[in-house]
Amino acid sequence: MAIKLVISDFDRTFTDESLSVGPELREAIRIIQAKGIGFSIVSGRNYDFLLEFCRELDGLVDSFVAENGCLGFFRGKKYLLGDSRLRGELLRRLERLSVPYGQGEVIVAVDVQQEKGLVEALNGMGGAFHIIRNVDSLMILPAGISKSSGAGWLSGMYGVSRDETAAIGDAQNDVAFKDSCVLLGAVSNAIPEMKAAADYVCRQGYGRGLQEFIEFIGR
Repeated sequence: MAIKLVISDFDRTFTDESLSVGPELREAIRIIQAKGIGFSIVSGRNYDFLLEFCRELDGLVDSFVAENGCLGFFRGKKYLLGDSRLRGELLRRLERLSVPYGQGEVIVAVDVQQEKGLVEALNGMGGAFHIIRNVDSLMILPAGISKSSGAGWLSGMYGVSRDETAAIGDAQNDVAFKDSCVLLGAVSNAIPEMKAAADYVCRQGYGRGLQEFIEFIGR
């Protein structure tokens, strides 16, 4: 198995609640990069947050996908990956139904307790959106957009195939990576669903688990 690209989830995988990236993990990433293996991030976080975070890593990460597949960044350029033309109509429907929501540039999110109102809002929109659950949130994404599509976009930008791509995560929305990589990892703090889907379950959690996964690939 010749892996040429490693893709990581951000929260609870690349980082923990402190949002710190330890020196051992940084060194592990640099080692595989020196071997010609790319490293990138796919996250539900918003674009501006990830852009600023990666800038503070001094070039360690020069690409990412934000908002669960909706927006991409690759070597200095921003890309819109999801169709957001009907987003305004969706927001108006949610407001009419008094469903509270959060929003990014493309993604819309509501609490799981608002599922009934969300389903009602989406009714009649012709399948323009789909729902992905992540912990206690429901994320509304344009049809065809997911962490899997984001990972596939990154593979294309790096010029590698699915059979040369590995990915790792911890939550429900990370299971989608399975469709776009040959090797799926789960950190030890991952939910049971993610561990069941994974090819490699780490002994360590959070960034140390990612480091373990990278070192496993780099052997």
